[in-house]
Amino acid sequence: MKSQSYFCPFLLILFVIIVNSCNSKNNNQVEDNYKKEIEKAIIRIERENNSRKVKNQYMYFGTDSTIKIELKQFLSTKRLFLYFSSNTCSPCIERTVEIIKEVLPSYIKNEKIVFLSPDYPARFRNNFYGKKLLMLENRKLGIPIENEESPPFFIIVNYDMEVESIHVVNKMDFDRTVDYLKEMTKNFDFK
Repeated sequence: MKSQSYFCPFLLILFVIIVNSCNSKNNNQVEDNYKKEIEKAIIRIERENNSRKVKNQYMYFGTDSTIKIELKQFLSTKRLFLYFSSNTCSPCIERTVEIIKEVLPSYIKNEKIVFLSPDYPARFRNNFYGKKLLMLENRKLGIPIENEESPPFFIIVNYDMEVESIHVVNKMDFDRTVDYLKEMTKNFDFK
């Protein structure tokens, strides 16, 4: 009799373990599929925006709109822009800035690293992680990604006003962003 009383709880525990492991495998598969779909969407967005022309317009830094220059003139030097909106999740921006600090520790003084936000609150425009935000007179660059709710992205625009490189930050794969910044730093000397 005693052996039978131990047998029932053992079967119940074994059953729970099997069910959990099956659910775990299904959850992992669903999560993997979700990650792959996100990656595909990001690659599609990057392709759709690469080589697009941005609008030339006047721009200024921080809240001082009395000192304006043309964007085209500003692009006479190759620059790496971090673009984000006020709707971007704060942890995504924070982690992205941490990555910039890791790869480009002198980013605050580096004029080739520019933070751009079309709609960030004025109280943060003069000191956003140590930098003044670039503000555009027309508020947007005029590329398709700006019409979507997107995570932060990096963009390099050449003197011809074309997107030379774009990288959308994926909060499920920040290593991809680290690799991108290292590659861009090597290719364009943003140090």
